[in-house]
Amino acid sequence: MIAGDAYYRRAQKLAAVYRERDVMRIVALLEEAASYEHADALFELGNWHHYGIGISRDDTKAAALWERAGAAGRAEGYFRLAIACERGIGIARDAARAYELYDRSAAAGYVDAFYEIGRCRTYGIGTPHDPAGAAASFATARGFGHPEALCDAAEGDGPRRIPRPSAFGPFHATRGG
Repeated sequence: MIAGDAYYRRAQKLAAVYRERDVMRIVALLEEAASYEHADALFELGNWHHYGIGISRDDTKAAALWERAGAAGRAEGYFRLAIACERGIGIARDAARAYELYDRSAAAGYVDAFYEIGRCRTYGIGTPHDPAGAAASFATARGFGHPEALCDAAEGDGPRRIPRPSAFGPFHATRGG
């Protein structure tokens, strides 16, 4: 992991002063770090593939990298994979697996996942409809300061979207989500 960390830090330094001419070098460094199963490198490389930054956009590869990132300890990797799985982006659509991945992400402490578990329980997405379980998940998300959960509570209503996941970042509306 020490070698992977060194490659990852070098990629971060180059990315901090981002210049288009450095993109291929950054990608190469992230790929090298990812070859050591460096969780952050795997996650970021997945994002680069998803957005097509410096490389061809490839959601299938992004999903595989996010899964490896989750397995390597990056909870947000499982979260992004859950969104992809729920929507069928780069991976087969499977609501039950998406719910399981949200649950793994939440178990690892990723706050947005608690809100998504509540949303899934509210609408029966990949899990049986469970209003009491949904309320508990939303309360946990509020306890961690999740902004949408706080707004829902203040306005006395449920989740904002049916069934859109809360992570706007990787899946913009123009992407068919």
